[in-house]
Amino acid sequence: MLISFIMPAFKGRYLAQALESILKQSSDDWELVVVDDCSPDDIEGIVRSFNDDRIRYYRNAENIGGRDLVRQWNHCLQYASGDWVVLAGDDDLYLPEFAQTVAALAARYPQVKLIRSRVEQIDGEGRHLWDDATLPEYLDKMEYFKAWMDARIFDCIGNFAFRRDALTAIGGFVNLPCAFGTDIITPVLLSSEGAANTDGMLFRFRQSDIHLSSDSSKFPQKMAGITGMYDGFSRIGYLAPFQQALHKKCIYDYFNLVVRHVGIGELFPMLRLCTNATVAEKAMMVARWIKRRLKS
Repeated sequence: MLISFIMPAFKGRYLAQALESILKQSSDDWELVVVDDCSPDDIEGIVRSFNDDRIRYYRNAENIGGRDLVRQWNHCLQYASGDWVVLAGDDDLYLPEFAQTVAALAARYPQVKLIRSRVEQIDGEGRHLWDDATLPEYLDKMEYFKAWMDARIFDCIGNFAFRRDALTAIGGFVNLPCAFGTDIITPVLLSSEGAANTDGMLFRFRQSDIHLSSDSSKFPQKMAGITGMYDGFSRIGYLAPFQQALHKKCIYDYFNLVVRHVGIGELFPMLRLCTNATVAEKAMMVARWIKRRLKS
């Protein structure tokens, strides 16, 4: 069973550490493909410095991810030849047992299309920030979705292994603006036959100042991603019983992920982007925004 680590690379700062973590995998049944998205950093030089023929390097003729990040992710899938695909970040880390554990879980639960590692969040210097919850080794699709609804897990695309044929069958990673929500709805779609979960934290997600999720200039795209994700959930039949709770969670995400962080000049433009919110819900967000400012 071959596992393909596909790395769309643009940022060079942590790339060597990310590559090294994959090269240290304890099993040999994996491949590593780096796709340089026409980066201004010397991605090729960093890759070649390892002098390791287990890395395959490609460079895009033009930058794709700057215009459409998920299109770049899906573009990279063409280079994968493994049974399972891992979309590796150019700044995140994998523990040596990651690939071996994915292979073992895939053999134990042959029906699943999704395998999830527990996540440890680290800062730019590699210091521990946060651990997510331990899940049972197997969850059915409803149990997996409820774990996300209950905020028991943290998802960041790189902590998943996707069965390649199943991912291809749904058209690849779900394309939402700047990938906001892609790392949530894509695994939900692939959990239709359940999800297998590692007991150990075999993936380290780096939270740093170069991470897209911390870029306030992308708030309009984040709002569109939130809307797109929840609209996508409404089209998944088995999630019908969750629709009222999902609407409330959508309003919660509008406010807590974007609205509460903006200044007065951006408040009403952001509220106009809360397309799933009622007038009353938008008024509630304004009241909460004012209350937070009065307290600060």
